[in-house]
Amino acid sequence: MEYKETERWVADVFPYLVMVFAMGFVTWYMRRMHRITAMISKIPGPPTLPLIGNAHLFFGLDMEGFNNIQLDLINTYGPTVRVWLGPFLWVNLAEPEHIEAILSSEYGTNKDPTYRFFKVHCDGIFVASGDRWRKLRKMVNPTFHQKLLENFLTTFNEQSDVLVQKLEEQVGKPTFDIGEYTGKCTLDFLCGTLMGVKTEEQIENRCDFAKNLVESVTIIKKRFYTLHYQSDWIFNCTEFSKQLNAFVKPLHDFVKQLTLMSFKERIDLYTWIQFLSSSNTCQTTSSLISQQTYSIIAGADTTKVATAYTSALLGSNPDIQEKVYQEVNDVVGDGEFNMHKLASLPYMEMVLKEVLRLFTIPAIVRQLERDHNIGDITLPAGTSVQICFYAVHRDSRFWKYPEKFHPDHFLPEEVAKRPRYCYLPFGYGPRNCPGYAFAMLSMKTMVGSVIRKYRITSDLNLENAEYNNIFMLELKNGYPVQLTKR
Repeated sequence: MEYKETERWVADVFPYLVMVFAMGFVTWYMRRMHRITAMISKIPGPPTLPLIGNAHLFFGLDMEGFNNIQLDLINTYGPTVRVWLGPFLWVNLAEPEHIEAILSSEYGTNKDPTYRFFKVHCDGIFVASGDRWRKLRKMVNPTFHQKLLENFLTTFNEQSDVLVQKLEEQVGKPTFDIGEYTGKCTLDFLCGTLMGVKTEEQIENRCDFAKNLVESVTIIKKRFYTLHYQSDWIFNCTEFSKQLNAFVKPLHDFVKQLTLMSFKERIDLYTWIQFLSSSNTCQTTSSLISQQTYSIIAGADTTKVATAYTSALLGSNPDIQEKVYQEVNDVVGDGEFNMHKLASLPYMEMVLKEVLRLFTIPAIVRQLERDHNIGDITLPAGTSVQICFYAVHRDSRFWKYPEKFHPDHFLPEEVAKRPRYCYLPFGYGPRNCPGYAFAMLSMKTMVGSVIRKYRITSDLNLENAEYNNIFMLELKNGYPVQLTKR
């Protein structure tokens, strides 16, 4: 009897409890939205619709369309723009002063939650936030110490010589995609230095690393731009999920094999047997593979693309190519590249910086840990802040020829005129790219080795070029060049 009365009482009271909870939630939500709206009232942005905000502007867009709408918003509303994606606030930044306020702050280091989609590659420093990121960053930093970079130059020189030899098969032949060659050379760079394993991918081509990486990132980007695919449950039920796993598995297998080879070569047999029999082996191996996968992925595509762009653009700008050739010939001659000689190639550095200005990663997204000021505006905690590198790198306020390849943008007197945070190919602040010096040294060695042996021609025209947004802004149809011997 008492049980039935209790059951009846719960049935009578439960709807009221739900109602009270709902009213409490709505009240909390309205107060929160009112506070946020008041805080960002000075930030312009497109008109919103009930419930969805500005999400309708992004429905059905591919990667190129997403970039274009971001540029349109900045051109329409200015370099700091507010966008609502349902209840989530995004602020797009292309104003150097505001970018500096975010990137230089310890409260602007957390990646946006959408970066979790990249965990399929590696659950390491690239996707980590907070204390875990700080711990991983401390582990990674010594990898790029000056002394180690000097030791890496042996591998850079050796593998660049292999690249020059492989390119000889294309001399006098029709146009080909030099990106296929720079990609394999970059992989040999990374594996030979960061992992201490000589892979000889340029010679044997055992792993189609570049193709698997590009295909997997393309699917991840599609997931990012498709609203319903952001649900793990929905995405895992699609064919895209199966395809993604099929592309990622060879990447993991490749890095796992190299990681174990690298570790085994550094310890004696007894320690190796102990390691394999340890109960912590799986966890240790998984952690090692995750960090090594990040290191390889972070460098493989970006360095490949930057050097391929540089080759094609030098081919379509023979006057600039001749200046680079003369500089390399005067400083290095037929000898090997070393730290001093690489530091004595200022014009080549201008060329590489201009390539990275035009074709770097289009944007990154940070989520604020707490309320944070940019100028006279306070952004609320939880805001997703998109740093629009593409927009600020092509802003006519800072660049004389924003859409053209013009290395003189980086003459010392031109650099002195610009705000520091209007050029960001490797980011800035506590979460900048730790491999900046590694990338510049490897690209200089590769480009210098090729240019002193071959004269490059190319019909690349940036005005008619079509792009894919993978990590960087990449050419859809490859990097067309022809070679003749010098």
